[in-house]
Amino acid sequence: MKHVFKAGAYTLEYTESRADTPVIWENHCHTEFEMIAVLEGDISVLLEGRHYRLTENQTVIIPPLFYHTVTANKKGVYRRVTALFDPGAIPSVLQPHFLKKDAYLTPFYSSQGGELKRICQTGDPVFYEPLSQSLMTQILYEDARAERSDAAVETDSFLHEIISYIDAHLCEKILLDDLAAHTSRSKSAVCHLFTEKMSISPKQYILQKKLALAHKRITEGTPPTLAAMQVGYENYSSFYRMYQKLLKTAPSAGGKRKDTH
Repeated sequence: MKHVFKAGAYTLEYTESRADTPVIWENHCHTEFEMIAVLEGDISVLLEGRHYRLTENQTVIIPPLFYHTVTANKKGVYRRVTALFDPGAIPSVLQPHFLKKDAYLTPFYSSQGGELKRICQTGDPVFYEPLSQSLMTQILYEDARAERSDAAVETDSFLHEIISYIDAHLCEKILLDDLAAHTSRSKSAVCHLFTEKMSISPKQYILQKKLALAHKRITEGTPPTLAAMQVGYENYSSFYRMYQKLLKTAPSAGGKRKDTH
């Protein structure tokens, strides 16, 4: 069950589901910030090689362009509220905090998720838009006030090493040979380990991150042909096809993607 509520710069979604076995729900990368507020259940977030565990009333905010997997840890009912928003939605006084965010998450307790759930279910944007924006502002302040620490339950050194390399060379052509040389492993070992841990192949991971970065630059005003070159595409027609396939829209269509997960 899902209820979506759009409030200005925020796209809120309340989700309720049941897991009969531990299961991967999502495996994706956003061009916006994403808030995840757990109302009921026990989930893990794998973010760029680091595992974080969230339980009832815990919230995290994931920076743009960071690939993450959300997994249910136990059987039972899961309820959560998510929100997608661009950097422009963040109050100016908090911008330095969020725009410097790295691949570390700081889970924090928040009581705002329950009210956001009710707003999503009510669905009256005219009446509830100011309240939802106020609640999201409170959550942003709570994140900024949370004590910064690496709260990861576990860090995978292999993933951290390989993802750091990909991020550093995202605007270049990255081959499996490069990843193998960087990690001192065979190409087959790199491919197998990465796919097993991330539930996506290195090739698809790199592709999605490149297109997410290109999408971000296009929405910021960069011409699509230049954005394609900036993420390492020499052939624009190839870039166009992959962009349209993954983001469900054309690069020139104002950068508005039709999918959220």
